[in-house]
Amino acid sequence: MRADAILLDLGVSSMQIDRPERGFSYAADAPLDMRMDPSAELSARELVNESSERELEQIFRRYGEERYAKQIVRAIGRRRREQPFERTLELVETIRAAIPAPARFGEGHPAKRVFQALRIAVNDELGALEQALPSATAMLRPGGRLAVISFHSLEDRIVKRFMRDRERGCTCPPDFPICVCGKEPELRSLSKRAVRPGAEEIAHNPRAASARLRAAVKA
Repeated sequence: MRADAILLDLGVSSMQIDRPERGFSYAADAPLDMRMDPSAELSARELVNESSERELEQIFRRYGEERYAKQIVRAIGRRRREQPFERTLELVETIRAAIPAPARFGEGHPAKRVFQALRIAVNDELGALEQALPSATAMLRPGGRLAVISFHSLEDRIVKRFMRDRERGCTCPPDFPICVCGKEPELRSLSKRAVRPGAEEIAHNPRAASARLRAAVKA
């Protein structure tokens, strides 16, 4: 099957996020779950209680870009040695107590980055994106368009790198006098930079504020 256009919307389903019992939100008390697919084996509860402190720190830094990852992980370690985490607000309270007081009141909710990181890790969101991009490109007809809407910098970096690599074509080392790989450019980006929502769109849909759109045409 060939397609003329494919749109990948990487936004998390509001229907899932807005259901407190799914455990995605740091604003409501619920089981520590965060699975998009309820039948999946790994939940946030297992990740928080069973991962090593080093693994958790890497998750918080890589997927949440959390500057206080080390302090938070130490606090999690102390808490879970006494009693395992079961509820979202137990984790929120631990995070809040672990970070410096000034950081609790700036740049949004103090648990935002950790919850983002856990959600990404539990659902392997970045791995799924890395698999989806080449599959979507392969499905396009020549002249077909691929558009991707991402909602945080980690996703956008993957999309940007993928489109740039497929736009370049040749993979020969720079010191080769001529191309010997024969690889041709596969995509052509439609804009140099990601397209961002305007003030009017954000006013109607505040959740669009962090959206980034990148699009390309298949050669």
